[in-house]
Amino acid sequence: MLPATAAAQGRDTEFRYGRWLGDNRAATYEFRTSASLVGRVTHGFGATVVVSDSLGRRRAFYGLGWELQALRPRAGLAPYVLAGVSLGLLTDTTTHHLAALWSVGGGLEWRPVSLLALGVEGRYRVADEGPHGFWRPRDARTGFSLAAGLSIRFGNGERGRGSGAPPEPPARITGNAADVVRTALDAIGTPYQWGGTAENGFDCSGLIQYAYGRYGIRLPRTGRDQARAGTEVPPEVGALEPGDILLFSAQPGGGVTHVGMYVGERKFIHSSSTGVRLSYLDVHDPEGSYWLPRWVGVRRVIP
Repeated sequence: MLPATAAAQGRDTEFRYGRWLGDNRAATYEFRTSASLVGRVTHGFGATVVVSDSLGRRRAFYGLGWELQALRPRAGLAPYVLAGVSLGLLTDTTTHHLAALWSVGGGLEWRPVSLLALGVEGRYRVADEGPHGFWRPRDARTGFSLAAGLSIRFGNGERGRGSGAPPEPPARITGNAADVVRTALDAIGTPYQWGGTAENGFDCSGLIQYAYGRYGIRLPRTGRDQARAGTEVPPEVGALEPGDILLFSAQPGGGVTHVGMYVGERKFIHSSSTGVRLSYLDVHDPEGSYWLPRWVGVRRVIP
């Protein structure tokens, strides 16, 4: 099941400097933004400048474009893939042409903290005069480039999240599902994995299925099916017991798009696109004010 990406990602601002290699030696300068699109896919808009000076004849490209990336890490070190296009002007000392700069490639990014990342990228580039298209360019400059850069995240890593420390697990867990809750809490910090149901990564419904499955209780795989498991409980904080499955919808009146597990003390555990974490159900908490309007139901599996 997809994570609640609208609630789970900040926006990165990226600066990259590189070199276009081979016969098309040039310097590349890139400024772009990046934000979550869906799951492990991100996208953004930016500006690209390519400047060459070969045999005394200066040639440059200036453009604005869009880029799509997949599998970029939210923590630690990991590779990713990308594709993008920029539209702009290809110029030299005497002429100016409308052109497109296409690129495909990959990168390696290290994010030691959530607000900062360092990385390198390799791309195959096509400077398409005309333009005619990546698949049939004319009078195009093609080749590989390498770049290094810095990514800075502005705003909160979690939409609506306060500036204080993340919630702590409850000091005391009560109820018939206490063991299930403890198993879920042991997974805090586990990365998000689309379709994940094991300790190396969970999606939101996978975490719930895993925690209950450890005690021989089989639940459906998806959040929409888990929304029919057990018995219905009113979506009121005062009616909750640890282990209850909380159901959320991205749109009022829409279907279930995210699930979590109540752990007590007005907190619930869930796997968002930043991994398994605790959040508040509290109107006075900035993040709680995001989740409460989207809370549409509760299911109790263990009476």
